[in-house]
Amino acid sequence: MDEMAWVAETAVASMAQNFDQDGRIAFDDGPFSGFIERIPVRSGIALYRVEGVSSHAWKLTAQGDAPAGNLVFGAMLDGAGAIEAKGNARQNWKGGGRSFVLSLAEREITYHIEAGKQWRAVTLMLEPAALDALAEQNGLPPLVRAALDDGQLPILHMFELNRAVMRAAHDLLQPPYRGNMAMLWRESKVLELLTHQFDHLAESPASPPPITPRDLARVREAHDLLMADLRTPPSLDELAALVRLAPRRLNHGFRHVYGMTVFEALLDARMKTAHKMICEKRDIPLKHLAWMVGYNQLSNFISAYRRRFGVPPGQHRRECEAG
Repeated sequence: MDEMAWVAETAVASMAQNFDQDGRIAFDDGPFSGFIERIPVRSGIALYRVEGVSSHAWKLTAQGDAPAGNLVFGAMLDGAGAIEAKGNARQNWKGGGRSFVLSLAEREITYHIEAGKQWRAVTLMLEPAALDALAEQNGLPPLVRAALDDGQLPILHMFELNRAVMRAAHDLLQPPYRGNMAMLWRESKVLELLTHQFDHLAESPASPPPITPRDLARVREAHDLLMADLRTPPSLDELAALVRLAPRRLNHGFRHVYGMTVFEALLDARMKTAHKMICEKRDIPLKHLAWMVGYNQLSNFISAYRRRFGVPPGQHRRECEAG
């Protein structure tokens, strides 16, 4: 895939580039700004690092069909968006902390990124020969084994937070060494990340059965109930009982429909509501606003708001008043 052009595209601009001799693509014209970096680690294993942000919603695609048999193991450190690949359901994520496994399987893969959100990701691409070597040395999780046996098997799974995966990915994005020492350190970190990903796959439960139309209706009913009272919403167990679904099934349905778990959907709604009220309801004290969206402690609300929007709510309100 290093010989393929990568296309960064928004509604107003599109730019296609190939990796330069240093294994880097820089997008610095137009609404999108960022880079993709490809670093060979060992035979059949390459590390990709991506950072970027755009004033418009954008997507990143490699031109042409990707090779069969290759697997991508990735970690989304920041941003929000979706991965789209023919043969699999679209997988969404909100914020950092999601890892994923993806088979290239001779198909187009597109990363859709929301506007204004800094996207940072670390991925490993393994060719079949590298997977074979790992299989001989250590064995492989069943899903990886299946992909190796059938190079065109469409795989796209996104997983909940795994702190070990995220720590290794963060380290790879900001390496502490340069020169020859960097090469040795990078290879060890790549193998560490891959080990954690394999462990995660091996421990992952079997995929739940497909969402039925009746379950979809219940998931949407649960979403309406959740949004109706941001101050004192039902717990996951209470919400699941109200719509007659098992809690795990309800979370699976939320991920399928809304791209996030019940808890993530609640947090997302609270933050969006608070963000709107900060400017529109300037007469409401921040402490009361925090209470209205479900935070009894102002400090917890401020921390959550800063993590989501990059500034504390007080600063955001001052900017609204000045503007």
